[in-house]
Amino acid sequence: MSHRITALLIAGPHDAAAAERFDLHPVPLTAGLTLFHVDHYFTAYWQAVTGATERLDVSADVPSIFPSEGVVCRMARELTGAEAPTFALVMTDYFGGVGGQWACVFRGAQRISADDASINDALRALGVTRTPGEDEFDTVGLGRHRHSPEHLDRYVDLCEELGV
Repeated sequence: MSHRITALLIAGPHDAAAAERFDLHPVPLTAGLTLFHVDHYFTAYWQAVTGATERLDVSADVPSIFPSEGVVCRMARELTGAEAPTFALVMTDYFGGVGGQWACVFRGAQRISADDASINDALRALGVTRTPGEDEFDTVGLGRHRHSPEHLDRYVDLCEELGV
């Protein structure tokens, strides 16, 4: 079975109007986290339409399709109402138990996670305490969200229209 997602994760409540402005669809997880599915087309589109030019300091070992657009920090600020919000970007690409995962945690635009951070590391940075017998990934229910939703598919065409 496969697990292939890319997501923005925040802790605590989020501003529903900000989510709607950015076409972010909130997915509540346990431990007070919210997952917003994103991908590199989605973030490239919003980077272009907002005129943002900043880049996030992602670790060198993430795949080239890992979101590094600075507009993600703007999204996190508007979602949380914090000037320097703590948020994570995570990516999985597994099939039949083979593959990889990547994670970066930010406080504002500053990356605060190690180059080799795991998703469990990112979840701990967002305040998740694992339940006995499970890791943080399972504690928040990330295993139930195995694929990116279809609404992200339209961003491929939108990027093409913008020449991004």
